Amino acid sequence: MTSADGAKHWTIPNDNTIKVNCDAAIFEATNCYSFAFVARDHRGEVLKARSKYNLGNITLESVEAMGVREALSWIKDSHLSNVFVETDCLVVVQAIRGRGATLSYFDRIIDECKSSDLKDRNVDVKFVKRSTNMVAHFLAKSIISLADRIWRVSDNHPRFIDVLMNDLIHE
Repeated sequence: MTSADGAKHWTIPNDNTIKVNCDAAIFEATNCYSFAFVARDHRGEVLKARSKYNLGNITLESVEAMGVREALSWIKDSHLSNVFVETDCLVVVQAIRGRGATLSYFDRIIDECKSSDLKDRNVDVKFVKRSTNMVAHFLAKSIISLADRIWRVSDNHPRFIDVLMNDLIHE
């Protein structure tokens, strides 16, 4: 970990900077998993939120890595720079920062995260505490009842707004 890791509360990013929070969930009873990300600008406004739900039995670390990979792909496709990707999965952050053998499914996802060629655009993946990641956590957990979707700023699901506003209050 670095001194930039471990934030306990979500804060609005600096001017001309974007924060993307990622989280994942496993639903053992239904043999499913989900991941989500929420991107917000320096005013705290949601730029994009995405949630994805799939059938399958994979490790939570792999699902967390899939969420980060999805966020990095969106950042790359959107030609964004000055972005902090935050996840509460330390294993994923350490794997992205480290060098290791690529043998497992998890390792292949991490390789895709590393190969996203975003360093020249000032994109960094950081570890944060779960309390910092509540909006992405809500999306990942609630997807089972809301179906896969891309959330738009005009969406006003009451619980999503409550969690988002609670994040802003605790900055």
